[in-house]
Amino acid sequence: MELLEDLPQEILSWQLKGTGLDNLGTRGRPDTVPFPRYSENDLIARIDAVGLCFSDIKLISAGSAHPRIEGRNLAKSPTVPGHEVAMTIVGVGEKWKGKFTLGSRYIIQADIYYKGRGVAFGYAISGGLSQYAVIGTEILEGDEGCYLLPVEKSTGFVEAALVEPWTCVVASYQIQARRGVKQNGRVQFAGFEKGQIPLDLSGLESSHPALIIHSGLTTANLKAVEDLARKTGAALVPPGQVPDATEGPTDIVCAGTPDRDSFARLAQSLQTDGAIGLYTSQPDADFPVDVGKVHYRRMELLGSVDGRVADSYRANNRESLVPGGRAWFVGGAGPMGQMHVIKAVMDEHGPSDILVTDLSDERLASLKHLLSILGGKKGRKVNLTFENPKDLPADELDTFLTGKYAGGFDDVVVLVPVQAIITQASHYLAPNGVLNIFAGVKLGTITDIPFGPIARSRMRVIGSSGSPLSAMRDTLSLTESGGLSTSYSLAAVGDMGSASKGMKALMDNTYTGKVVIFPFAHGIGLKSIRELARDIPEIAPLLLDGQYWTREAEAAFLKSRAFA
Repeated sequence: MELLEDLPQEILSWQLKGTGLDNLGTRGRPDTVPFPRYSENDLIARIDAVGLCFSDIKLISAGSAHPRIEGRNLAKSPTVPGHEVAMTIVGVGEKWKGKFTLGSRYIIQADIYYKGRGVAFGYAISGGLSQYAVIGTEILEGDEGCYLLPVEKSTGFVEAALVEPWTCVVASYQIQARRGVKQNGRVQFAGFEKGQIPLDLSGLESSHPALIIHSGLTTANLKAVEDLARKTGAALVPPGQVPDATEGPTDIVCAGTPDRDSFARLAQSLQTDGAIGLYTSQPDADFPVDVGKVHYRRMELLGSVDGRVADSYRANNRESLVPGGRAWFVGGAGPMGQMHVIKAVMDEHGPSDILVTDLSDERLASLKHLLSILGGKKGRKVNLTFENPKDLPADELDTFLTGKYAGGFDDVVVLVPVQAIITQASHYLAPNGVLNIFAGVKLGTITDIPFGPIARSRMRVIGSSGSPLSAMRDTLSLTESGGLSTSYSLAAVGDMGSASKGMKALMDNTYTGKVVIFPFAHGIGLKSIRELARDIPEIAPLLLDGQYWTREAEAAFLKSRAFA
């Protein structure tokens, strides 16, 4: 192993040994553990900075029940959170000599797949809340190639670490919906007496379903399904017969309006990346939807009142906010919400009318101030409105929304994982509107979603978790070219010993923006940027407007007593 620096025998690392913050580290302090084992097939990375994320909180709160490490015995096999990482390569194994250089800097795409299996960094693979990390085969030779992305030396540690959460925001506007029934999938046609209309299945032949299940269909609809099976060669399962129960349907077509319990059972049976649609003359009802499956498993909700199934898949498949349209960011002044709003304002093709609602006056004021500074850079007029719903009773909020935004919003982005708020927001979309459930709602979070607007007005409900490697490349390129300053969203920094306090601050909404830990800093604890500037005064004049992080302020910080 070729080394840049002497490696210590022991390092500080926040080991997650169970469920809850009490099981992160030991008595509120990082664990001292032996330096991790490595081989000549590995790289060794020094962790320079790591951002704290609500996804870390979800991992800590769920423990071994978290979908990314489900069933893992954390007491025997702890993991380490932290996936928003800036790192420097300090060890290069024999296998990688000539391909990686000592001292080179990288960020990591955490959503790693190796041999078809998800092994996310900061979840299945121990993450960045350690002073060092071993970068192994899964990361270097994953299904998409290498999951490390090189970073220019001039890019700040904070800028680099916060590319990952910004990428999640960017990727949420790049969600590619299926344009039809899944290729070689398992399609279920479930008929219901109420509102059952003739189905038009033309256009589904090209998907070549492998298996078709049906029940409760009218004579005409049954004939259409049988014709589809004959044309495609799909196996047709008669009513009453149960196919292989190990796999659910990839697509469910409800002919007619099901009752709530039937809808819930059908939706629960869907595979990951599945779609369920209502094709009925009576769609105007709210149905229980597991929005966790929308967020984590990419479940799609479809429908129409004309029975044209293929058309419903192709409708309203845009991947961005409507240019010049109306957008509502619910909980938009929090750490991730700020990123959504900043992106929308800075995008030359973004919406022209933006509403930001949040329960924190401090956060709203902070975001409003930042946007006033950025105002001269965006080069286009945007009408911005900031409201705290606490100042408006429920009936007045409805009056405000329907009065000021008559006709609804083209886009509603929900950044708070609260069922009632998601349901409320879904009722204020314009025709062809998109409800983006960005908040990390847990699997099994059942929320009422109106299907009338889906069937009649092509409303779309989407969600996303993580981001593809391509989106991270785009975000990093935008950052390093000066088109995006990810560090504007930084609110506080901490040393290695304060990571648990940083997580608690995240849970308590203590800061208006992101928290970044510097694993090799010491003696500063957890501080807002303004507190840090008072404690280390040489930083103060280098901050933007006295409160926003810059590369120059970071350079002074790295030379300060905190790193002596």
